[in-house]
Amino acid sequence: MKQAFLVFILTGLSISLMAQEDSISSASYRHTPSPDFAGALVVDYGVSFFDKNSAIMDTELWKSPTINVYYMYPFKIKSSRFSFNVGAGIGTEKYTFSSPVTFVDSLNVTLIDTIAYLPFFENISGVKKSQVVTNYFDIPLEFRIHSRKNDHKRSFVLALGGKVGFRFATKAKVVYSEFEVDKKYKSLYHYNVNAVRYGASARLGIGPFTIWGYYGLNQFFGGDKISGVNNPKTYSFGISLATF
Repeated sequence: MKQAFLVFILTGLSISLMAQEDSISSASYRHTPSPDFAGALVVDYGVSFFDKNSAIMDTELWKSPTINVYYMYPFKIKSSRFSFNVGAGIGTEKYTFSSPVTFVDSLNVTLIDTIAYLPFFENISGVKKSQVVTNYFDIPLEFRIHSRKNDHKRSFVLALGGKVGFRFATKAKVVYSEFEVDKKYKSLYHYNVNAVRYGASARLGIGPFTIWGYYGLNQFFGGDKISGVNNPKTYSFGISLATF
């Protein structure tokens, strides 16, 4: 439902923008010169969420950022407004829990437990932050519609597509106080986070600036390797800047 609503809004905005662009006659059209680099470096920044998760996995909005850094190469479809863009890069998502909980491994099954109940933290006096961080090698694919067929880099753009990601690092991090000393705990473990993620994406903007959204179509954890909580999907949205 979320992805259908997002696509509807972006499509409507794009049609309106293209109608305005088409009203400019070909005689008054000016091509804006730009450096002729192949492709673009795209940096996405936004926030991440768990969808339909158990309450114990609720996250803090502005402390759960996502950062994607992709190289995108466009394949123009003849001399039209359309292009197919293929990319590759790194995607990082941080989920900061609202409650003082963390992931725990129990015989290769992932649990979500209160930090103060765990033996390692028996002398804890307070939790400042608890989060899980996942890193992926992503392959984004986008079909784009540009308002200017002769100047894609400086036109209004609507992009619909998706991406496939391959997890290469996961860690749990806890910032806490013990005997009036601030400490950090890190656990580099996969916690049965799905080895592959895939989902639908969309973006809308002008020139190098866009807003974007992503909705994961598979679940965050793999198989039946989680206990006591729902296995959520993920979604994220934010702003983007493309260089070159």
